[in-house]
Amino acid sequence: MRLMRQLWITLAVLMIAFVASWVWYMPDSTQRGVWRSPENAALLRLTPFTATLYSETSQSCVEQLTFPAHLKLVEWAEGAVLTAQGDTLTLAADGMLDTWAFTRIDALPEGCGPAQPDTATPREVFDTLWHAMNDHYAFFDLYGVDWDARRTLAPPPVATMGDAALQELLMTTLAGLEDGHVGLATPRGYSSPKTREGWLTASPTFTRSALTDIARQTIGTDLTRVDQTAIEYTLLSNGIGYAIIPYMDINTPFATTSGPAMALAFEEVADAFADARAIILDLRYNPGGSDTVAFGIASHFTATALPVFTKSTRSGAGQTAPFTAALAPFDNTPLDQPVLILTSELTGSAAEIFTMTMQDLPQVTTMGTPTSGALSDVLEVVLPNGWSLGLSHQTYRQLDGTSPEGVGLLPDIAVPVDTDSLMAGQDMTLRRAFDHLR
Repeated sequence: MRLMRQLWITLAVLMIAFVASWVWYMPDSTQRGVWRSPENAALLRLTPFTATLYSETSQSCVEQLTFPAHLKLVEWAEGAVLTAQGDTLTLAADGMLDTWAFTRIDALPEGCGPAQPDTATPREVFDTLWHAMNDHYAFFDLYGVDWDARRTLAPPPVATMGDAALQELLMTTLAGLEDGHVGLATPRGYSSPKTREGWLTASPTFTRSALTDIARQTIGTDLTRVDQTAIEYTLLSNGIGYAIIPYMDINTPFATTSGPAMALAFEEVADAFADARAIILDLRYNPGGSDTVAFGIASHFTATALPVFTKSTRSGAGQTAPFTAALAPFDNTPLDQPVLILTSELTGSAAEIFTMTMQDLPQVTTMGTPTSGALSDVLEVVLPNGWSLGLSHQTYRQLDGTSPEGVGLLPDIAVPVDTDSLMAGQDMTLRRAFDHLR
């Protein structure tokens, strides 16, 4: 009985402390209200107790996410920080290198509300997708798609259509956009207009996991996995350090952010490779993940801070002012021996960001085939029926002004994929990498 009483007292104290902290960390008077970020198709409504994010297009305003407005809890759990100054609100979030800017508006627009899966019409869904792409997608010209002409695919206003037929119509509308960051998420699964090309079509067994297994087999020795990540590494007897990075992600501890967490985690690899005569970083099958995770790894390869690329966001018919991303060093003892980065068409998104960040460092050479060419952050727009559209609204540029979007980052040393050897379980690109560093 006494133990139960102590337990209840402890729970009561914790509850009181939580309520008190909520009062302290709820949105203050400068933050409460409704905020709009037109470049990001977003509205944010902040009250003392809830925060609600809406997807806004010229045709719709659909609730995307509602969460408790305990701002310290949001910061600890998601790495998101809100800062208000006058009529501007800035959102910095874990995984993003830049920030979202919001401007205060008087009130939530009429019609904003949750998705309506049972009542949203096919025409409403189509119109929202078409306008979201029309207002925010950055690469119609790159892929030669006449988006205005796609308007003719709109179903009649009173048309009825099953989910399968509607999904097929929307994917037909998006056809021709060979962009891995354009896609539609529905209860039936995820679909993208991006098609597999070239060597990737040689065998249905050419999946990321199967190809990664072939690389492991070619190394011929056990790899050590870095805790809380998918990174595996080994220092071979020939003095070459090999690390395969399957994706740019980390299981981030509570109240920490992914970039610093990965920088600390990768210290294990850096220590193991400190005396290596050369290093291979295998990113060939890495689909991406978090840009800040990519920077956490890259921070171990420079002793000085330096600009690495720019990015801008579509804004109407133009672009926002470029944001310059800068790489900061982890410490003053970087890995400065020769580094060979392996890439392929399956190297995408944040893995491309990593490659672009690293490629101008003096010790770095890239080898393989061009990367995927899908660098933009993915802008998510919730459709009236609750489905989700992903699209590319940002342009990344190398410091010389060129954009790898759609074409990928070209390797310094081109090595075509030997599909026959892969089907026989041999990784000739990896063998070529070791020969290069011999």
